Amino acid sequence: MIAIVLFAAYSIQYLDRVKSSVLSPAIAHDIGLSTADIGTGAFLMLLFYGPSQYISGLLTDRFGAKRVLIFSVVAWSVMTMFMGLIQTREEYLWRMALFGVLVGTEYVPSARILMRWFNKEGRARAQTVLAWAWILTPAWASVLATQFAAHANSWRVVFFVTGALGVIPLAMILLMVFDRPEQYPRATEEDLEYAYRDEIAAGTLTKGQYATAQQTILKSSAVSFFDLFRNRTYVAVIFVDIVMQITLYGALTWIPLYLSDAFGFKLQTMGWWSGLYFAAGAVGSFISSYMSDKVFRGNRKIMILVCFIGLAPFVVLLGSLQHADHMLLAIALCGMGFFGNMAWGPFLALPAEIFSPEVYGKAMGFVNGAGYFFAAFSAKIFAALVTVDALGRKDYTNGWYFIAICVAAGIFAASWIKTTPRKADPHGAQSAPLGS
Repeated sequence: MIAIVLFAAYSIQYLDRVKSSVLSPAIAHDIGLSTADIGTGAFLMLLFYGPSQYISGLLTDRFGAKRVLIFSVVAWSVMTMFMGLIQTREEYLWRMALFGVLVGTEYVPSARILMRWFNKEGRARAQTVLAWAWILTPAWASVLATQFAAHANSWRVVFFVTGALGVIPLAMILLMVFDRPEQYPRATEEDLEYAYRDEIAAGTLTKGQYATAQQTILKSSAVSFFDLFRNRTYVAVIFVDIVMQITLYGALTWIPLYLSDAFGFKLQTMGWWSGLYFAAGAVGSFISSYMSDKVFRGNRKIMILVCFIGLAPFVVLLGSLQHADHMLLAIALCGMGFFGNMAWGPFLALPAEIFSPEVYGKAMGFVNGAGYFFAAFSAKIFAALVTVDALGRKDYTNGWYFIAICVAAGIFAASWIKTTPRKADPHGAQSAPLGS
């Protein structure tokens, strides 16, 4: 229930980034934005979104995830409706920066809740359910946003209507989300034993003593900020996240413009084609998380490597397309989506397993902060690599090759990850997670 509610709430919040991307050709035409302006907007959003992730992680660990999520939903609704009011390039850039500051508060508290409710046996799949918010949402939201804008003959109406939808995740979080399983009135002993199985097996927590679980666990697993960087797997996860964010926002920001400029797709057609990447991503992420949890029993490194190794050739294929070969374009988009989203569940679970779910906010906040910070500069680099010929035709080839180089760096970073699979218990239960 918790995982599904957080997925649904995050999906509604994620609508803004999808709409802003797929409607960017219409927005750019209406208020006079250039390709460089679109890149600058993405740069500003990600630049401020990164530090906001780290701050939200500290606030989550200190004040609780639910409070931070409530603030996030309210801020999202306000900023989404504000987008429908902008009239100039300057207003667009200011809005993107403010959006990054205020809405960088939605992911870390959501993930922090999941890390406490699920033990190592199911964390990758739980994280993938949450990750579907940014993988699966664009698959249908791309079509919805473009069709809505086309029929309403206005992209602004799309932002006003979806901004008002913020009342739905707000109600869901208020009524159905709890920071910890022991705070849920209907939690059974089996629920609590499942959530704390790793700590019980490790001897950190005694079965049945859940009222003071947080304080007990923190006493035995206190981690300072500098302690994080003494673990080489954590450092590797930082670089993996950087590549994942560069790839994700490369797809979100540039695939719609690429399809519109390079292949001449109209707004409605482009929405369907953009959806291929994300539909394939939902399948790839689910398969990967299941393999990571069940087949490889918590060895996260394998599927992270498969992600990057499989992704690289499809990015190169997309960049090499010079004509609207629909078959090759579909293969490139589906291949990129399928492999490019495989690492989310496995690597997002790692900080909780390297350290403890109790310090996940701080640990994951820095990881995501670094990821978005570098992704911000990648948007500027990609925009600078787009060339325009004498006839005004844009060539995105070098931009996609830049993404491919980043993916190759991801393979190297993933090779430094060290995880040990769970040992199967002869009675059917899973043992505690081993050191990473």
